[in-house]
Amino acid sequence: MASDEKDNSSTSFEVDENKISLSESELKAAKRCIYKNLLIIGLSWVFLFTAYNSIANLQSSLNSDAGLGTIGLSITYVCFILSCLLLPTIMIKNLGIKLTIFVCQLSYILYIGLNIYPRYFTLIPSAAILGLGAGPLWTAQSTFLTDLGTHFAKLSGETPELVINRFFGIFFAIFQSSQIWGNLVVSLVLKSGNSGNETTQNVSHCGRNDNPWTQTSPIKKPNQLSVYILCAIFIVCAFVGAFLILIFIDKYRKIGLVHSKEENKSPIQLILNTLKHIKDTNQLLLIPITVWLGFEQAYFLADFTKSFISCIRGVDYVGYVMIVYGVSSTIGSYGFGYMIKLVGRQISFSLAAILNYAAILLQIFWEPSFKGSYVLFIVAVMWGITDAAWNTQISAFYGVIFKSNEEAAFSNLKLWQSVGSAISFAYSNFIGTNVKLYLLIAYLTLGMTGYAIVEFRLKKKDNSSVSNS
Repeated sequence: MASDEKDNSSTSFEVDENKISLSESELKAAKRCIYKNLLIIGLSWVFLFTAYNSIANLQSSLNSDAGLGTIGLSITYVCFILSCLLLPTIMIKNLGIKLTIFVCQLSYILYIGLNIYPRYFTLIPSAAILGLGAGPLWTAQSTFLTDLGTHFAKLSGETPELVINRFFGIFFAIFQSSQIWGNLVVSLVLKSGNSGNETTQNVSHCGRNDNPWTQTSPIKKPNQLSVYILCAIFIVCAFVGAFLILIFIDKYRKIGLVHSKEENKSPIQLILNTLKHIKDTNQLLLIPITVWLGFEQAYFLADFTKSFISCIRGVDYVGYVMIVYGVSSTIGSYGFGYMIKLVGRQISFSLAAILNYAAILLQIFWEPSFKGSYVLFIVAVMWGITDAAWNTQISAFYGVIFKSNEEAAFSNLKLWQSVGSAISFAYSNFIGTNVKLYLLIAYLTLGMTGYAIVEFRLKKKDNSSVSNS
């Protein structure tokens, strides 16, 4: 990458791509450097997404008038799709990983800031800009983690797959804690502005029974001063996250990473490479499980928070439930990152699917009630663990099976994830929650079927290689 190669620091761990030859002290220093960068990118995501996730969690409740919040989120993911196709490889080639991440983080800050004055002419354009920045941001992050893991494996003598899985697990464990801190801030700030729904209120129309045609009591919203304070806090958090990248992330040459496969290609070639990758058979088979990742995240973000939490307990209660979700995600990310070493990838995917089916069925059969609000926390725990599993395992799986074409692969990952999110947000205001839950079952089943076929193909390929040797 152009900018990643322009580093003349005296402390450098530049090495041959296929052969590592360092003294013991240099080896320890190189590993520390890798872990430092892993920690910094994780902390940067914590600060940025403490702000963004918390604001996004409230869109369907806080900006519910005329569906502004969910329409904005849908626009974000439509633009996310376009950016995944057109921007990641071009930006990474010209700016490098580090500056690509920093520039794209600024688009998140703009969206967060304009939530102070949420109107169609402010929120929709900023949501579109955020979507355009999200594709390169997440592609650069996934590429960086894969390159860090691959290089660390060469230093330690471990297999790349195990290290990449572990690194994604560590990253997502750090990153998912943003749900804890962000929603803690939300709960504390909004508590004074909203006393919640009364225990005597009829909530029979909530949960799975919520639909666009049911006459319901309006969601009680916090006062505007609380919203201003919330946005101010989150703007500061997002800026801290961006400047952590700019100041503390090392350039590729200093870390000793090698990532130059795409440098000599023209922008048109880079875009065509991303589009060409879609034709890969394994990529085609992984599209359903990748789209599922977008569906499940969008459902929990928009529909569960609105139809279950806000409808039953009020907007201020969203923060408390999402804190539990964040804790579960953090533990789940760390746990699944290491579980693959003990039980293997297939069992990890299967356990996540079983738990997700259980969480969906619980929402289908539960009769909403104010006194039964503890069920909201149970669902949050289950969903947090499964979301952690999907994030770590799907991302790591892409890094392992598409390691020769990682930028195009990760662009496709975020592209198809965004397709799921965009569709989910788009129909959020038009169909009932019960229908959405049954659709989730169908999406998950289709996704696991495609994943199972990929595993079968990989096993067959490995067996063929062994036989030929």
